[in-house]
Amino acid sequence: MVRLLLVDDEPVILEDLAAFLGDMPGIENIHTAGSGLEAVEKIEQHPFDIIVTDIRMPGMSGLELCEYTRENWKMTECILLSGYAEFEYAQKALQTKAAAYLLKPVKKDELLDTIVQVAETVQGKWRDIGSRRKTEQTLRSHLSLLRANFLRELLRGERMAREKLIEELDKFELPFTIGGQTAMMLLRVENRFLEYDEQSILLFEFAVINIAEEVFGEYFDIWTCKDEFQYLTFLMKMKPAVPEPVSGKKLLERLACQLQIHVSTYLGGKVSALVCDFEPFPERLAELYQKSLQLLRRLPVSEQEHLIRLWDQPPQTPVRSLQRLYEPPTVLQLMEAGRWQEADDRLAYVFAELSEQGLDTSEHLTEVFFALSNAFSCIVHMNGLQLADVSVSEEYAGMNRPMLRSANQLHGWSSRMLRRIEARLVSEMKQTHGTFVQQVHRYIERHLSEDVSLQALGGHMQLHPAYISAMYKQETGENVSEYIYRYRMEKARYLLKNSKAKVYEIAAQLGYQYTPYFTKLFKSHFGMTPQEYRECIAP
Repeated sequence: MVRLLLVDDEPVILEDLAAFLGDMPGIENIHTAGSGLEAVEKIEQHPFDIIVTDIRMPGMSGLELCEYTRENWKMTECILLSGYAEFEYAQKALQTKAAAYLLKPVKKDELLDTIVQVAETVQGKWRDIGSRRKTEQTLRSHLSLLRANFLRELLRGERMAREKLIEELDKFELPFTIGGQTAMMLLRVENRFLEYDEQSILLFEFAVINIAEEVFGEYFDIWTCKDEFQYLTFLMKMKPAVPEPVSGKKLLERLACQLQIHVSTYLGGKVSALVCDFEPFPERLAELYQKSLQLLRRLPVSEQEHLIRLWDQPPQTPVRSLQRLYEPPTVLQLMEAGRWQEADDRLAYVFAELSEQGLDTSEHLTEVFFALSNAFSCIVHMNGLQLADVSVSEEYAGMNRPMLRSANQLHGWSSRMLRRIEARLVSEMKQTHGTFVQQVHRYIERHLSEDVSLQALGGHMQLHPAYISAMYKQETGENVSEYIYRYRMEKARYLLKNSKAKVYEIAAQLGYQYTPYFTKLFKSHFGMTPQEYRECIAP
């Protein structure tokens, strides 16, 4: 609906126009004013969408009224009426940016058409403003999220044209400039907060970010995000007001230490911090971020409240490899045999190595996660099931999940997965299958260097060798001899990698009295001799 103000110093014309337009749809609250000054009073009480005014009036003219309206009420449009077809008036009307200029005596239909057209213009302006304001409000309400996403893109090394980068920085109101000196800091959340649920961790991280902004905010403009590896990442630019003699690196180091103290004092938590030196933005941003990740992911979770300076790090030493994860019988082999409690004990054995040997780093946790994921997937698919049949989707969503924050969380996840698989498979499995296969596997593992023939198995289990062979084939889909061969080869590979025993000694441990025969079998299975394999994996 349009609010309309008619202004004319001739009452008869004013009443006639008001009566005519009052019957028109879409026009509400038609007001009239007998002079320009009276019109100003009414406009100040309540703005109008359209003002239709005569040009020549005593006191304030229509042109002056139009100029006043344009200066003070930018959304109001003016239609000027004049009894003079003079160029001077038309020129002044253009200068006041009037919406229309009509000559008296004006035809009512022409005036109505003009008002309708101007009304559409006014409504279009309001729609544009509404849409723009809505966009601005949406942008502002999601500004921190959009800024974080943009920073993650830059950390990943995504290329962006200079003009586009400047445009994005301006759009997100970020006080960073191309070529400006910026530093980076990564924080790793630690100690008891790692055992909390995801929502509680998010609240703690939010509090850490607030403290960081308070500590660094006096000296730096800050841009922050949480990266794909759960690290809080800060990009910082020194403010112009910081005294010139202040060393940026020393200031970063001092404030990072202060941040750790505040987090411990006020939140009862711990964080490790890694700080990078100042570099032109964004030239080496992705490179320094990757170097920072490599350092943090090698840092054991059990070692906490570190302050790492990227600029004074010694050359990296080789990453130590895990042993217990691959030592036969593996978790997968134990699950295949239905030895669920032993599989759970094996998990504890694997995770004990992480904590006892200082191997609870993000790198090693990721390795364990993928190895166990492969084992769980394999046993589930072998039994004609899907992961969805035994797992909660949120717990199996990939390496960005909170379970990779600590060895305890990953151990808890793997134990839960094992128990779910056990519950599902045991309910569908005949008890005879589990007992029979377990007995066969246990005997083979304990007597591998001795006689593990069907006759020896029959004597131990008090069953006919032919029955054992047929029963095992029916329940597992492979022959006993095939399992013995496969187990011996896996055991051989493990011993070659993790022991200093001679090849002939390993052959004897596996039950091969003739070393050349063992060498032939090993080469047939792995494509190289035992000695070649050992030389291949040697550091």
